[in-house]
Amino acid sequence: MTVKGVIFDVDGILVNSEPYYFEQRLTFLNAIGAKLTVEESRRQIGSNMNAVLKQVYPGRTMNDYAMIKEGYRSYKRKHPIRFDKILNQDAQTLLAEIAPKYQIGLASAGERQIINQMLDETKLTPYFETIVSGAETAHNKPAPDVYTTAIVQLGLKSDEAVAIEDSEFGIKAGKAAGLTVIALKPLDSQFKINQEEADYRVESLTEVPAILAQLS
Repeated sequence: MTVKGVIFDVDGILVNSEPYYFEQRLTFLNAIGAKLTVEESRRQIGSNMNAVLKQVYPGRTMNDYAMIKEGYRSYKRKHPIRFDKILNQDAQTLLAEIAPKYQIGLASAGERQIINQMLDETKLTPYFETIVSGAETAHNKPAPDVYTTAIVQLGLKSDEAVAIEDSEFGIKAGKAAGLTVIALKPLDSQFKINQEEADYRVESLTEVPAILAQLS
């Protein structure tokens, strides 16, 4: 195996957004009657809103879910995040270092609009040859769709790419797609995430180039 490409997750990797989204989603859902505990909400880290709503409100119609999601979008617009303020500087350094050597992709469970906003505000757009939103694939993480799509768009085989993830769902998605997965320790110590299925676990993204060198 010779690694030719690196595919990044967004939240918890490029930006330290997990604490913000955690509080945002928990506050919104409880405001509309979900009665979620902090611990229950923590177990949903790395999941997308579609999956969360099916857990919190099982058996609802697609129209019900769509209305709740639109309400959440409205809530987020009223409580915007400044991605440039929470940029993981190690990610920026890593991207600059590996860009001359590897093809680089992005595979996020998030919505395209938010991904684009993050890239614009952090000025990371030029590093990525392909960007895949799980909201636009048939199945979101933990299904492998975002990664299999990114691999195809990069013109690579699954054993030629590495995924950099943090969440359990993201790790499962990368492994299901046949990628080698490097898991980054949560940027915020309040989050405890099961990363046992990852091939490598790192404390910092500064450790990634050495792993890539071993695999190349």
